Amino acid sequence: MKLQIIDKSLYFKGLLLLIGKDKIISNEERNYILKIGKVLGFEKEFCKNAIDELLENPYIEDEPPVFSKRIIAESFIKDGLKTAIVDRDIDPIELEWLKIVAYENKIEESWFLQSLQEIVKDHPNCLAENKLNVLGLIK
Repeated sequence: MKLQIIDKSLYFKGLLLLIGKDKIISNEERNYILKIGKVLGFEKEFCKNAIDELLENPYIEDEPPVFSKRIIAESFIKDGLKTAIVDRDIDPIELEWLKIVAYENKIEESWFLQSLQEIVKDHPNCLAENKLNVLGLIK
């Protein structure tokens, strides 16, 4: 599916907002976002600058992205979950923000939780599994 420029921009900006939630940008998060930026067709230097300036830029609005199609929102949430877990842990603030994105895009919580479970299971050495188990978000 070919994405419109607005959806591409929302997708990239949304992932930037996500990695900034915990005020720490790991190398794994940085590399993952650069890879997605390339897939979306953004220049590498643009992506690097956006990541580098993220935590210092007071003008970035923290609005959850609302996409033109549900399938784009679902893809974003899955990429968001992968981004949140790429550093082998998941911050509850990142998880809560992705839940808000799901809600704003009219995606059911059951779909969100199932996607979360699938992604955590794909990362067997992830520290997040125990944390999410304790929170009752995965079984």
